[in-house]
Amino acid sequence: MNKKVTINDIAKLTGVSKSTISNFLNGKFEGMSEKTRNRIQDKIKELDYRPNRQARALKSSYSSLIGISVTDISNLYTSRLLKGMMERLQNTKYHTIIMNSDLDKEYERYNIEKLLDEKVDGIIIQPLSSESTDYKVIDASLPIVQVDRYLQPLIWPAVVSDNLEQSQLLAEKIKEGGYQRIVVLTPPMLNSSTRLSRYEGIKQVIKGSKIEIEEIYTEEVQGVFSTSQKIWNNIRDFCEDDIKTVIYAFNGGLLYGVVKILNDKNISIPEQVGVVGYDDGALGELISPGLTSIVQDPIKIGYQAADLLVNNIESKKPKAELIVVESELKIRNSL
Repeated sequence: MNKKVTINDIAKLTGVSKSTISNFLNGKFEGMSEKTRNRIQDKIKELDYRPNRQARALKSSYSSLIGISVTDISNLYTSRLLKGMMERLQNTKYHTIIMNSDLDKEYERYNIEKLLDEKVDGIIIQPLSSESTDYKVIDASLPIVQVDRYLQPLIWPAVVSDNLEQSQLLAEKIKEGGYQRIVVLTPPMLNSSTRLSRYEGIKQVIKGSKIEIEEIYTEEVQGVFSTSQKIWNNIRDFCEDDIKTVIYAFNGGLLYGVVKILNDKNISIPEQVGVVGYDDGALGELISPGLTSIVQDPIKIGYQAADLLVNNIESKKPKAELIVVESELKIRNSL
């Protein structure tokens, strides 16, 4: 069995002190020449040296661990959020612990407590609740960044899509299309700042017009799409009367599910009913007849959230700011 390589070995072979090696491993390059950095890096690679994270954590106040808590890892949007986070953190000193709340608030609380037990340096959270009081278990000094949605009041920074503005743009297109009724298809809005913003965008645009809004609340969608018979039971009457109607699905699972259900029932889009919504998987171009949809950038959101958390951990000066990442409204043939 080969002898385990230590910091002492690296220091001797590179001709620098142990403290210089330690600074290099912790990303502290002040006063270190590029030549020295390259020499250390080459020797670490040559010897396949891997620092002992637990030992390093014991010697400092940092664990080099970042916790990530998401609502539903099977959701396309959430998986792309994670992709952005992981790409950003890949070349940092931080390791990640990913926890899936599976759309269960109690499970989310349990996951957060486990992350706190691991002494993480910070947490990125996609919260299931909109109430800050539901997260009192988290110490106020721990760096936190929210993604996709945020708590009220805004006690931690958040990186989100421009939900209000994009919903306004889509509502304008609906008005231009002469639609008389908007059927909003959404999981419960109460605990989601994201859904509330999307709904508010519609209301602001159609205020004072004769356009009706009907709300249909569904179960939370797990996986890629929903084809629940309950959805058809709820939208059937709106698809079969004489009022010009558009269905606005508030997430990709519902959007894809509605299109499938309407196709199964031989309901023509957009001749009999229009369909629009949030295209979480960026599949709208591939689904006939081509879906008018809002395409977010969850990879960029995840990247910025990870970047923000690392900065807040290392600067210790977090601000409760709202960072908005632009989405794009794609006009196609379903409206």
